[in-house]
Amino acid sequence: MLEVMRENASGWIVKILFAIIIIVFVFAFGMSGLNSSGDPTVATVNGQAITRAEYEAMYQRAAENLRRTNPDLPPAQTRSPEFKQMVLGELISQKLLLGEAAKLGIRASDKEVAAGIGAVDAFKDANGNFDQQRYQTALRDIRMTPGDFEENYRRDLTMEKVKDAVGVPADLSESQARQIFDWLGETAAIDYIEVLPTDFRNEIKIGETEIEAYYQANQDRFQIPAQVTLRTLAFTPASLAKFQTVTDDEIKAYYAANKDSLEEPAQVHARHILVAVKESDSQADQEKAKARIDKLYQEAKAGADFAELAKKNSDGPSAPNGGDLGWFGKGAMIPDFEKAAFALNKGGVSEPVRTQFGWHIIMVEDKKEGTTKTFDEAKDEIKARLAEEKASDQANDLLDQATDRLVSGMSLTDIASELGLETVTTDPMPAQFLGQAFGMNADAAKAVSGLTPGQAYKSPVAVNGGYMLVEKVEDIAPSIMALNLVRQTIVNTLENQKGAELAGQEAEKIHAALTGPDAEAAAKQYAARIKTSRPFNRQGNIPELGQSEPLTKAAFNAEDNGWFKLVYTMPGGGAVVARLNKRIPAPEKTWEEQKQFWLTQAGQNYRREAVAAFMDDLSKNAQIDITRPDILK
Repeated sequence: MLEVMRENASGWIVKILFAIIIIVFVFAFGMSGLNSSGDPTVATVNGQAITRAEYEAMYQRAAENLRRTNPDLPPAQTRSPEFKQMVLGELISQKLLLGEAAKLGIRASDKEVAAGIGAVDAFKDANGNFDQQRYQTALRDIRMTPGDFEENYRRDLTMEKVKDAVGVPADLSESQARQIFDWLGETAAIDYIEVLPTDFRNEIKIGETEIEAYYQANQDRFQIPAQVTLRTLAFTPASLAKFQTVTDDEIKAYYAANKDSLEEPAQVHARHILVAVKESDSQADQEKAKARIDKLYQEAKAGADFAELAKKNSDGPSAPNGGDLGWFGKGAMIPDFEKAAFALNKGGVSEPVRTQFGWHIIMVEDKKEGTTKTFDEAKDEIKARLAEEKASDQANDLLDQATDRLVSGMSLTDIASELGLETVTTDPMPAQFLGQAFGMNADAAKAVSGLTPGQAYKSPVAVNGGYMLVEKVEDIAPSIMALNLVRQTIVNTLENQKGAELAGQEAEKIHAALTGPDAEAAAKQYAARIKTSRPFNRQGNIPELGQSEPLTKAAFNAEDNGWFKLVYTMPGGGAVVARLNKRIPAPEKTWEEQKQFWLTQAGQNYRREAVAAFMDDLSKNAQIDITRPDILK
């Protein structure tokens, strides 16, 4: 089949998408023609040479792949020793795998190579058949011969065959997959007493000496980075609109023709409480969620402060704001939620509403009925819209005129004056924020930041909405913020630090009492402060407390319901005394639903681990010599 491919292929221009796919193959399988000047050997692996040409080819491919997936990546990232060592490490792994393949007599056959290449969608015609013309043309476009491409393909296929051979013993049985599922799917709940830094706020006094000492010791935290000030002349509809004349007759005509589009849609301002639960959760979890939302609904209907209920009980991201969702119109929320919200009157509270996210209770703060704007209400909006339309028609012509003048040596100020426009001088800003502030691409932002004061960039820069001409006004060196500007930040930091220390001390005191000789009396003393968490898994995110791997590990390692041996510090500085409340096995129903997924996923993970262990063993027993360590620096 390989010979047929070679003999019958002839060319036509490959479509852009096809070309992109082929480029991926180049990066996967290699390319030729790279410079190999200098010492031809970079390293040897069991006597096999890694040539400089091989290293440079791999480096170029890896760097380009990284830049494609991360367009804003600093160039220095791909020049770092760590990146270069990673590239060489990949080459060493290839040599080890190919060497092992030779020992084991593993080699991809012509038939396997032909089948693999023939299955590539990029090489197929509209009917899904292998197209020799496409294949041959694609290889010419990337300057590869069929022989080179097929050998590269054979090499990669051979390495995959070795990995497959290594991975076969790692195939999982159903019982092994079930063990993994049970381990990952198990949840736990804890009883806990939390002591917060804010509990001691009134006891903490921060002196001026402490503030000054912190300021002097942490000046790197208060550094203002180097900044630039620019003068800009923008050619966007928004910036040019103010120079346009819009008559009352034009506004009236637009209003008459577009009255329907000037409607103010109906909106509601709502809050909600979410009890998160998924359709795939166990029946027990479903019932608990329903019971919890019903209880919260009864509290809300009885007159409890809805915002406070949301703060303390909602699982949604709006909980810290009392469940406030702000104003929204139709189409902004999922249908069931929206229907319930718009059906309520101002001040009304909905019965529990089920969505894909769980159970919601909705409270409407306010409502606006849909209206059509009067002419007086709409005229300013219409005038601005028409002005931008006129400006859009003129933008390109004005940009051409301004660019011609810039190239001839005129300053931006003189250009603006001559064209009846205005320049804008920006406030100082960090150079790295130019792209974000104006919508410039990374290359343009770098070029603009590199200008010397008084120098203009000689080409229009693409920005949000159009283009602009840019001139640097000033470079501002890095500096340290004055103490008076950061005083409150320092005070807050020191208060949090001292509060965390006191919280830790208080928690230790509680822990000592609960685990000491008078533990029974202490349990009664602190009973009102003991709370129970919602169930959490081994990932370490405890709903009421936040992320804590040590506390999570203690919960899943606990053998009884005694208080844990340690006091745990939480991300916000609080301290927690805790004990296991219960462990909840992974749901049997979920296992039945997800069995095949776990068999597949866990098997893949086991195979990856087997291959990694195999490669580690090969590396430890190989003779690897880096003959050109200098190129990795």
